[in-house]
Amino acid sequence: MSRGAAWLLACLVLVPVLVWQLSREHRPMQPLPVLHTLGGDFTLDSTEGGRLSLSDLQGQVVLLNFGFTGCPDVCPTALARIRDVLGYFEEDRERLRSVFVTLDPEVDTVDRIGPYVRFFDPDFIGLTGSMAEIAAATEPFKVFYQREKLASASGYTINHSSHIYLIDSAGRVRATFAEGVPIGTIASSTRQLLAEPVALAWRSSK
Repeated sequence: MSRGAAWLLACLVLVPVLVWQLSREHRPMQPLPVLHTLGGDFTLDSTEGGRLSLSDLQGQVVLLNFGFTGCPDVCPTALARIRDVLGYFEEDRERLRSVFVTLDPEVDTVDRIGPYVRFFDPDFIGLTGSMAEIAAATEPFKVFYQREKLASASGYTINHSSHIYLIDSAGRVRATFAEGVPIGTIASSTRQLLAEPVALAWRSSK
């Protein structure tokens, strides 16, 4: 095959690939779906003082996680991941809030949770309450948690789900992220919600 024919053949192969790649890169991102089976308002004691309802954060994008301060690895990993997501947003930080709800309210008082969440980021909000209030907060998010006795210093652990919930400015759950989801993917979804119009009213997720 001559050099000219080889060049022409390469063009015929590469040009459609390049066109497809460019069209893919410039294709508008699809809006994140509303996860209607998840989410709802709740009110708990806040590390920022007083009582805080999730609906008080209307107009902001929220990264929500449930866990407990005695958690040896899952919770620190989740909060570190949220901290890393926040690192993507220097200009939009005022529209982002990170909320950690304890699953161990008998131990995790406001005074205990405060230093714990602020270790990861000074703007993190920690929430606690009575056992009944925690149950009411976790139920609409379908959080699994179960106390288990251990032969250890603490005497117990809490097995629990570790999802990070991404909530839009209207209070609707738009995505959930398991442990293996890359930080960049979470940041990309968060950026999508920040680009949406700010909600003027809290709307139920259901």
